[in-house]
Amino acid sequence: MNKPFSQPQLQSKIGILVIFLATFFKILKSLWVLGVYFLLGKHEGNILLYVLLGLGVLGIIVLIFSILHYKNFKFHIDYHQKEFVLQKGVFSTEFINIPFDKIQQVYFKRSIVQRIIDVYEVAIDTAGSSDKEVTIKALSKDKADSLRSILMDLAAEESTGDNEVENEIEAENATSTTSARNRVEWKHQLEVLDLLKLGLTSNYLRGIWLIFLFFGTIMNELNQLKIENTYLDQGVEYLDQNYTSPSAVIFVLIIALIFTFLVGIVISTVEIFIKYFNLKLTQTPSSLDLEMGLKTNTRTSLKPRRIQLLRLSTNPIQKRLNLYEAEVALASSSDQLQNQKSKIKIPGLAKEKLQKIKEFLYNRSEETSAKIKPHQILLGRRIFWSLIPLALAFIPVVIFSWYEWKVILPIYLIYLGVSVFFNKKYYESISIEFTENFIIKKHGFWNQQTEILELYKLQSITVKQPVWFRKRGLYHLVFHTAGGDLSFPLVKEKVLKNLNYSFYKIEISNKAWM
Repeated sequence: MNKPFSQPQLQSKIGILVIFLATFFKILKSLWVLGVYFLLGKHEGNILLYVLLGLGVLGIIVLIFSILHYKNFKFHIDYHQKEFVLQKGVFSTEFINIPFDKIQQVYFKRSIVQRIIDVYEVAIDTAGSSDKEVTIKALSKDKADSLRSILMDLAAEESTGDNEVENEIEAENATSTTSARNRVEWKHQLEVLDLLKLGLTSNYLRGIWLIFLFFGTIMNELNQLKIENTYLDQGVEYLDQNYTSPSAVIFVLIIALIFTFLVGIVISTVEIFIKYFNLKLTQTPSSLDLEMGLKTNTRTSLKPRRIQLLRLSTNPIQKRLNLYEAEVALASSSDQLQNQKSKIKIPGLAKEKLQKIKEFLYNRSEETSAKIKPHQILLGRRIFWSLIPLALAFIPVVIFSWYEWKVILPIYLIYLGVSVFFNKKYYESISIEFTENFIIKKHGFWNQQTEILELYKLQSITVKQPVWFRKRGLYHLVFHTAGGDLSFPLVKEKVLKNLNYSFYKIEISNKAWM
């Protein structure tokens, strides 16, 4: 009797529609400048008709491509070679072979279109490769669940690990039923009100950055197309006529900053709604199952031994609302984009749920030790760098002879005071602990963050000493894991003795780090 998926399989036939819509939409996104041109530019004759005919021809070509892509896309499980095999390609055939022991995660992704036509996209993460994610666009729910379950079980069997892990897997297979393994220990779900609280209390700077990025891109494209923007010209002319004095200019800038800040909050809130809509976190005896997303809905299962780093964060406002965020870092390649994808954030957690996650992942009580602080030079350096914008802002004051010091001087003094205050608070917050089984770093005044690294998952340590710190005997430390780095600055030489114990713990451990 053949084992499941041992023969080459095709996707669901409705996958042709998924491939067509995804490809056609991607092409339309690359042609968005034409939309701006038809909206703002002047065009005559039947050019619009020609464009529509061109899009129709393009749609037929994309449909033919989608059918060929569907027929040439096949996958199966090679149980003898112990690998997952995927074949794809229209003009040239590509084979992708993924050994079971390289499979890091198998999870589901569903766009709005995929949810409408009721198919699942199965994504396979592989550790240590820049081509990290392999996807199968359209499978039925039963087929997707079966494939995911089989691949994760085969990956667990092939993973190298200590006897404790192997015995745990054997015992689980021998004594546990499927229903027992899927038993729900507790659940966490974000409601609409929770999403609104998160949107109003986080990601302000990201929203502001997106505003500048959006308008900067629009202006650049309009300039390249030689399209005049009369509204912008009229606005600039109005400001030139009505706001000429330095105090008036400063007033306009303050109003603009407040407006930008408020719009940034709105953008951040919308982004959080789209990304974390209907977030559900469920703990079973063997994993944390996470589902979230409005535009793209993802479902993934997090195993404790595959998590390399745990980051816990909050800010003073969220802390009063009992909102915390957990970020888990899985093993990934050194590629920056793929490394970012391997970091999964779970926001809106109450403190007691955060504690349950820590207990599940580490299965031991919290450990503490003496906190190690960086040298006070760190405080001086941060204050110095924060004052550079103040020095640069002084240049236009001199050039344009803005000598109304009753306006400018208070602004400079306020900036100086705020800079010193925040940097001092940051320095007071940063520390590192070396416990029996963990390295724990805490830092941040506003965004308060705790990073937890299990010693046996530590892969290497880099000790850096710039020339100008040699006389003081100060070092920078970088702890490397498969899920990213943890760094700590300006420690004294005596702290390096803790590293010897860390190396010792790495050497004597035979646990599987992924």
